[in-house]
Amino acid sequence: MPVLDLIKVYREKCVKCGLCVADCPACILDMGDDGPECNVDRGCMSCGHCVAVCPTGAMDNKYTPREKMTAVPKTMLTGQQAYDFLRSRRSVRLFKPQVPAKEDILKLLDICRYAPTAGNSQGMYFTVISNPDTINGIRNATADWMAQEVEKGTENKRYFKAVLRTFHEKKTDIIERQAPMLVFVSARRLNVTGISNSEQCLAYAELFAPTLGLGTTIAGFIQACGISGYKPLINLVGIPPKQKLVGCMMVGYPRVKYRLMPERQHLKCEFKE
Repeated sequence: MPVLDLIKVYREKCVKCGLCVADCPACILDMGDDGPECNVDRGCMSCGHCVAVCPTGAMDNKYTPREKMTAVPKTMLTGQQAYDFLRSRRSVRLFKPQVPAKEDILKLLDICRYAPTAGNSQGMYFTVISNPDTINGIRNATADWMAQEVEKGTENKRYFKAVLRTFHEKKTDIIERQAPMLVFVSARRLNVTGISNSEQCLAYAELFAPTLGLGTTIAGFIQACGISGYKPLINLVGIPPKQKLVGCMMVGYPRVKYRLMPERQHLKCEFKE
């Protein structure tokens, strides 16, 4: 007999199909004589799969109540529409000077909550910076970090030297691209999948951004500087001691409009049997 109250089963609806048991990522559900049951809920990932997969509406989960879940829309994108949508996304590096509206940024980051994370761990924290002085400090701190990496002779020495030459000698902002806003992502220090989780979240944001009239691109140099733990940058962003910086994205209203889809290298795939 189950000893915990993780799940509730409406027995009159349950047909014992076993889909909830088979689809549970944590493998904590079993099929009993009266339907699915759980004897240990500590492994529950709060993903809601057991509730969402039930064809008769017989399952409920205290961590993901059915009454708070939204039905999947009956009308979805066609394969071609989805393909064109995904393919049309481009990185934006030319921005208008005005700072994006707060309501647009909240919409942009809200969709990040639905990005996949390892073990449904979630736990992403966002810091939005638009103060010009702070952004300038972040830009210069990143340049200082790159200069230190060059001096140390790290594997990125040659690349960083070229970037710094463009930044200092040509007076071209190749680091932050004069974006009016930076979005930083942080995770708890013990979250070993923080960087990959951040990549997923920011990918969602980048795909959603054009629907809000926004342009984005990953701030790779700043992100690498932050992931390295460079203190001057961490202090400027204001990351709490119990967190670590795992991602950074530039955001703004695009100054240009692209009329052609991007081309890429040919697909490289090998099937092995």
